[in-house]
Amino acid sequence: MFKFKRSFSLFFLVLTFLWTVHANAEDNSCRLMAPEQDDVWVIVYDADDDGNRKQIIWKGKIEAGKQITVNATDGNIRYDYTLDPGSPYGGDLSRGCHDQKIILVE
Repeated sequence: MFKFKRSFSLFFLVLTFLWTVHANAEDNSCRLMAPEQDDVWVIVYDADDDGNRKQIIWKGKIEAGKQITVNATDGNIRYDYTLDPGSPYGGDLSRGCHDQKIILVE
């Protein structure tokens, strides 16, 4: 019986550790969602705490009503977008990116 309790305690401890690591890894992630009626082309930049652009972390098309997940180093992003891939990108919007927050791009 003692061996079972010890094994169960160790299992519970490892499980708690893994859950904590997973929860912290997801802290700086968010989802960008296209409007229901339009595809959207987006360039997402990592941003620091002051909102300054850093490197591109995602670039591409999000189909109408769909979403993509990005991970930000400091929990902040900036993004530009266009509804027409032949037109210039605009917006330069700054958003917090954490806890799987959904950001509607429009």
